[in-house]
Amino acid sequence: MSHTTEPVFRLPSTPKSGTEDYLVVPQNSKDRPTWYASGDLYTGLATTRETDAGFNAFDFFLPVGGGPPLHYHLYDNEVWYGIDGQLEFSFGNKAGEQGTEPKYTVTVPPETLVFGPRLKPHTYHNIDSTTAIVGENVGARTLSFTTPGGLDLFFDYVGVSVENRDTPIPKANFDADTFTKVLELGGRSSGASYFLGPEPDYVPPKSALDYVVVLPKNPDAELVNAVLPLSNVDGFSIWQIGNDNNIFLPSRPTFSGPFGTEYTSLLTWEETGHELSYNQFSLTPQVAHTFVQANLNAQQELEPTKSLANGVASVKLDEQGDIDYSLTVTGLDFGKFVESYTPQTPNNKLDDVIAIYIDSGTRSSNGPHAFSILDPKKQDEKDLKITLNADGSATLTGTWNQTEEDIPTTLKDFLTHSGLPGQESDFYFSVHTEGNPRGEIRGQIARTTDDFSEPVESENHEAFYVKEGQLSFKIGNETKLAGPDTFVYVPPGTEYSFGNFGQETVESLAVSVIPQPKIPLESANQFNTPIYGGNDNDLLFAGGNDRIFAAEGDDILKISSGGHNLLYGGLGADQFWIADGTIPDTVPETRQLTDFGLPPLEDTRNVLADFEPGVDKIYISGISGISSFNDLKLLPAFGDIRSTSILAPIDGKEISLANVYGVAFSELSAENFVFA
Repeated sequence: MSHTTEPVFRLPSTPKSGTEDYLVVPQNSKDRPTWYASGDLYTGLATTRETDAGFNAFDFFLPVGGGPPLHYHLYDNEVWYGIDGQLEFSFGNKAGEQGTEPKYTVTVPPETLVFGPRLKPHTYHNIDSTTAIVGENVGARTLSFTTPGGLDLFFDYVGVSVENRDTPIPKANFDADTFTKVLELGGRSSGASYFLGPEPDYVPPKSALDYVVVLPKNPDAELVNAVLPLSNVDGFSIWQIGNDNNIFLPSRPTFSGPFGTEYTSLLTWEETGHELSYNQFSLTPQVAHTFVQANLNAQQELEPTKSLANGVASVKLDEQGDIDYSLTVTGLDFGKFVESYTPQTPNNKLDDVIAIYIDSGTRSSNGPHAFSILDPKKQDEKDLKITLNADGSATLTGTWNQTEEDIPTTLKDFLTHSGLPGQESDFYFSVHTEGNPRGEIRGQIARTTDDFSEPVESENHEAFYVKEGQLSFKIGNETKLAGPDTFVYVPPGTEYSFGNFGQETVESLAVSVIPQPKIPLESANQFNTPIYGGNDNDLLFAGGNDRIFAAEGDDILKISSGGHNLLYGGLGADQFWIADGTIPDTVPETRQLTDFGLPPLEDTRNVLADFEPGVDKIYISGISGISSFNDLKLLPAFGDIRSTSILAPIDGKEISLANVYGVAFSELSAENFVFA
């Protein structure tokens, strides 16, 4: 059946906003992407994909002598906040030249903020600090924010991925190949840095923002004397926290924020070109009544499913030392377990529940079954009750009696003892279905409270870095605890609240970042009349200036000799043939930096607008010299770091065979390609 109206297709790689997208990352986490670059160790706290290109956050660890060469950023602003040890910052085009005056250099202690605007040169180094420790490495560390996102893609391409962050950091190797990679990324506005080597006479535009340096509270006289000269230099803005030491530097403003918290502004929207605001706050302890709960969703599965189901469970220890629980699940079918056999969802066996357990394991691990609530082979629960609710959900209630299965002492202790909201046990609820027999949704058993302030919905990206104390967050339905040196990210459109329910004052940073607009596809009037497929497995051809909509089924979409085509695969496992025996028509890409030695670039202007990694495949056939993934080069599309350009070196030039819309180049691998 053909479509008479233009269908709506999903862009599966575009991140969603919701509670499943939040991040809680402790310092030295081994679960985060980490790179060697410039002789340093850089850990990604929030990636371009996770923030939908809004920003990047990094933990930068610099050994003695570490730090990047003098450079400036074409694309992103950068903010550093000292965490441990001293760093020497140098500013201006002449900062890296020995003996050149004026040379704007200052060594700053922890809790100093430095803002380096795009298009203005900077460098920073660890001269002799050894107070920060990562495995066998000693040095200094700083928290880095860059807006917009993209700098992690630079590290993906130019840096070296780290397998063991605790081993010695290798020396920097800035060779010709690395410089070429820097040029390739920098010219595409990928968030890359543009090093000053080829432009010794570079002068920033007059429109560039000011450098900003904010000293910590009560700075010593040596630091003040080092920084004061910069306050008289055009293009620098020098501040301090508070003004109780009679130093003639302006003090940062304060204001009231969400939840009655008093903030000190470290950077205002105006100072950053309305991209981010950077603040800090203190929070005194408050009393909370806690209870134990588990919130179940698909994202807690170690291999997250696409399920929209969710659940919430209450858990408590009764007077007999048994565990009473109540689990309500929405979006799954329990019909076959009740007398009426009433289905709760449309006739789709894939969402039929087959088993439910309380398992032993942390949030980041799978463990053995501790108690089988529902299991066709080994049923521990003898008195299970299942109630179908009017809203389509199901509630399971029962008691884990010690006579049914031994209750682990660690779980009893967790339920008996007090603790802070957000503290997690080493046990979780797990629901299994016909469609996902290994696990559809799961939820860690954790402490929570109703004593959070009324939540607010985030309009922007909200990020926090807890410096001291224990800060509890409620993000959507989940409660998380962030201890010292922990990064927390809350996406736009998410309800959240936080509170200090510990014993000591919390000291935290808080950063708000404006979301990035979507990069639109070309207007429909730039193409010929759309070509639609049906609901079967279709074979569709694009000949030039065509838009192809394949709808449902496992479809084949082939680009013949024409260029400037837009291809939507729709649902199903689709084949995108971007070159079959011949290179499609191309036009010169004038944005390629050929003046700096890069080869000429030709662009087919073909776009895959609906490619889903892990499901769809990209086919290349019959092109001389292109027979494997290693023959290709993947880079961000010009002006769109969230999309990928597939490049093929042919006859001394490069051909952009297609752009993959909404998929970053680091998300594609050989598994996504077929060479026929």
